[in-house]
Amino acid sequence: MIELSTPKSIIATLVKHIEKERKRQNLQQKEIAARASVPLPTYKNFIYHHKISLENLLKILFALRMHDNINGLVKEKEYRTIEEIRKKDDLPGRIRK
Repeated sequence: MIELSTPKSIIATLVKHIEKERKRQNLQQKEIAARASVPLPTYKNFIYHHKISLENLLKILFALRMHDNINGLVKEKEYRTIEEIRKKDDLPGRIRK
């Protein structure tokens, strides 16, 4: 099956998961905003307009204890051969085209 994801569809899915978890934890929007140290209008702007900074998004995920879900984003590549390990730090200083 081919899955066609767009940034907007991924954000919409993220909003659904966050709101579902907030409701599961029986928290009001103002409570989760306070726990995350994010202004309530910022939280609402994310939920209704899908606009938020990465820092504030991470604060919300931590407040809901959903931060384990982002570990895949910052996970280092696993190397399978000795040659890959040797070349892992061989990055060009500048990419020119």
